[in-house]
Amino acid sequence: MNLTYKQQLIIAMAQSIITKYGAILDDKALGDVFGLSSQTIKNKLTNGDNDMPKYTQLKGKRVVMANDLAEFMVKNESKF
Repeated sequence: MNLTYKQQLIIAMAQSIITKYGAILDDKALGDVFGLSSQTIKNKLTNGDNDMPKYTQLKGKRVVMANDLAEFMVKNESKF
């Protein structure tokens, strides 16, 4: 199985994110990643801003899966 460089990078970044924050990131963890307050993260997710990764509803909370964050970071490399 041949993986592209971007696929390998997504896997490596997801593993690093999981090691530091766990597989599911809440607004506080995302705030740490993006350097923003958790309230700003909540507002951006609510507004559907394009500068945020896709979120998942989990028990009434908006959370981001580590793999989705890693994919977002690779595809939007100019932001990081």
